[in-house]
Amino acid sequence: MLRGEAELATKRDIERMEAKIDPIETRLGGELTLVRWMMGLILGGVVALIMRAFSPAW
Repeated sequence: MLRGEAELATKRDIERMEAKIDPIETRLGGELTLVRWMMGLILGGVVALIMRAFSPAW
């Protein structure tokens, strides 16, 4: 292939790439959900510590 020469993808090429990407996308979606939960728990803990530090009742 010469430099700068374009290569066209056929419908079959695109379908194969989508088949490869779908499982990766599913796995990443699950991992992002886990990260969101972990960040929420950490943020909640930090807020609780800040409230406790500045609360006169404690």
